[in-house]
Amino acid sequence: MVRWPSAFVWKRTAIVTCVAAAISISLSTGVRVLIGAEADAVTIAVRLVLPFVIAIPLGVVWFTKLEKLETSYRELLKDAAKLAKSANSDPLTGLLNRRSFTEQFELAQAHDVRGCFLIADVDYLTAINDTFGHGVGDDAILSAAVALRKALPEASLIGRVGGDEFCAFVPQRDAGMEAAARNVNQIAAREFRLRSGLDNATLSMSFGHLACKSRLGFRDAMKLADDKLYDRKRRRMLPVHPVLSKSIA
Repeated sequence: MVRWPSAFVWKRTAIVTCVAAAISISLSTGVRVLIGAEADAVTIAVRLVLPFVIAIPLGVVWFTKLEKLETSYRELLKDAAKLAKSANSDPLTGLLNRRSFTEQFELAQAHDVRGCFLIADVDYLTAINDTFGHGVGDDAILSAAVALRKALPEASLIGRVGGDEFCAFVPQRDAGMEAAARNVNQIAAREFRLRSGLDNATLSMSFGHLACKSRLGFRDAMKLADDKLYDRKRRRMLPVHPVLSKSIA
């Protein structure tokens, strides 16, 4: 199907044609004056019309090709951006994946950015999967991701680093992390009820966090925060998920 040239093509063709015609007519007139030649009406008409006859088709063809090239380049940039985002993101939650989170966290530490490292996991995810299916388990993961995004400061790095494990780096002191953790749990529970459609469902997360020392590596931060997380889990001593106990009863 033949496509009519766009406004972009016509605009640039008109500009180039007018410039080319002005230069051609000026040169031909100047040469005629210098050599003292006289031009009849036909010659003058040809000099006026010929630049337009030549330049307009050439301009349309050239700028149409240029437009296609620019469009292809923009699409290529969009595709490249999508691929880069896909390579750096967790496919389910859209958070940073483990590799990207590790790189960005260690870059921040290399520049001595102070802050708090947080590790969190979803309580009883295996039991949720076994009882309600992996679709509801995905709802739990997504609810946790939404809660972390909403509860933590905007400048935070947040990543999903395992099946039910999340990490965050909050560029501020440790003081507000306990309140942030409580806020995450409240949002996650509310979001989980909406996503799963289980009115009596509850969802909780366990946390471990620490203030980052200078140039702390990801592996060391994970281990230290992980120890705190599992210490809290042991102290909570919740052997049965509340939703499961209700469904069994």
